[in-house]
Amino acid sequence: MTRIAAFGIHHETNSFSSRPTTLESFGSSGLQREGIQRGSRINEMHGGAKTVFSGFVESADRLGFELVPILFAATDPGGTISAEAFDRLSGEALEALREGGPWDGVLLNQMGAAVSALYRDMDGEIARRTREVVGPGVPVVMTLDLHANVSQQMADATDALVIYHTNPHLDAVPRAHEACELLMRMIETGTRPKHALETPPMVIGIMHQNTNVQPMKGIIDDLLEVQGRPGVLHSSVGQGYPWSDVEEMGFACYVLHETSEDEARRHARWLAGRAWDRRAEFAQKVGMSPAAAVRYGLDAPMAPIVLLDAGDNIGAGSSGDSTLIFAEALAQGAASFLQTLRDPDAVARCVAAGAGSRISLEVGGKTDDLHGRPVSITGTVRKLSDGTFEDNRTLHAGWTFYDQGRCAVVQTDAGPTLLLVSTSIGNVSLEQYYSVGIRPEEFKIIVAKGVMSPRPAYEPIAAEMVLVDSPGATSADLSTFDYAFRRRPLYPFEASASYDR
Repeated sequence: MTRIAAFGIHHETNSFSSRPTTLESFGSSGLQREGIQRGSRINEMHGGAKTVFSGFVESADRLGFELVPILFAATDPGGTISAEAFDRLSGEALEALREGGPWDGVLLNQMGAAVSALYRDMDGEIARRTREVVGPGVPVVMTLDLHANVSQQMADATDALVIYHTNPHLDAVPRAHEACELLMRMIETGTRPKHALETPPMVIGIMHQNTNVQPMKGIIDDLLEVQGRPGVLHSSVGQGYPWSDVEEMGFACYVLHETSEDEARRHARWLAGRAWDRRAEFAQKVGMSPAAAVRYGLDAPMAPIVLLDAGDNIGAGSSGDSTLIFAEALAQGAASFLQTLRDPDAVARCVAAGAGSRISLEVGGKTDDLHGRPVSITGTVRKLSDGTFEDNRTLHAGWTFYDQGRCAVVQTDAGPTLLLVSTSIGNVSLEQYYSVGIRPEEFKIIVAKGVMSPRPAYEPIAAEMVLVDSPGATSADLSTFDYAFRRRPLYPFEASASYDR
């Protein structure tokens, strides 16, 4: 039977985050109850979920190959990955790959925006080392998140790149199926397709990355049109992850053709040119200030109003403890108000006080000076929990087993309800609240720390989703960051940037 190895080290690295990502960081994750999974445990944790590995498992059954899961390490987005974490995790995976062969093929489950202390293109380095281990004769296919900063090294060290098509990310499983079908085609025919990568000098900001609406929807429509052209096996775009300070940061177009690199290049350039022509649309400023957003929520005739906190986007590596919107809610008297705050110290004090106790705390704003100051509250500890919960709904990125760490529900005397958590868990599942006895649909205003990732969970209950252009480590205003390694010129940083197609 055909034997295919599969592994991945999954991380979105925010170069501007003050929280480094260490080996210990990979020990736990808000979105994955076990941060490092090995062997058959990977199948157990992803079976029935809607992740890339879920798709690999399904494809193995459907296409009739033996899937050999080696290692999957994933932790919450954060700062630069330490050299130790990269060496230990990649070393373990590659040693198992070396010792477990021979292989008929390899599946790499990467995120595409990982940055380590020694390798700014960490995903590309893993692909390069994988190729070094298995040699040129074994096909390698790598899946990537739509936020990938796609490098030439990633393209050249693999035989195919398959990137999500949707943001919010709801298509991990079908993309995994596609990756497996491409890999099996190569194994069975002995042929290798030709690829082309085009990286026009442009950045697509987070506020315009929703693939369900224009202008991003138009780009996805274009890539699907290219994918239907004769000879094209696959086409993808990478929206890019703008908080990774790397040379390849930005938009990318990738096309895989049966036989012709020239044809792949022609189609990729057409895609890139179509996006380039709309570059000004992707640079338009949108979103309210925290003060205006709270006022809008209070005045809105319907409820709940979900405020999407761009500056404290946990799924993009922010701290999860911004108090900027919460402080405005207190100042404006927003009593029916709900949000999470990552604050392990405050949680520990609530645990020590016990459920039902009265307590005074300073919450949030403790990571750095980008996300507001700690806010003093007095209230009642309504509930304590170990913070684990499950959700099998179709959610962003398809995770199932969540862990927000030890957590506490605090009902403040001023009215707002806070869920204090211990991990950097994004607001991607309503079970986060249901599991601790909170019904978010009963509130006037809810803060969701993210821009795209909360939408699948919150849109069904929201009267309206409101973008909040808040400061923070994931600010939508990219001019506030000091880049050292990005390309120059790069639109919209430099309006003079040009693209020769």
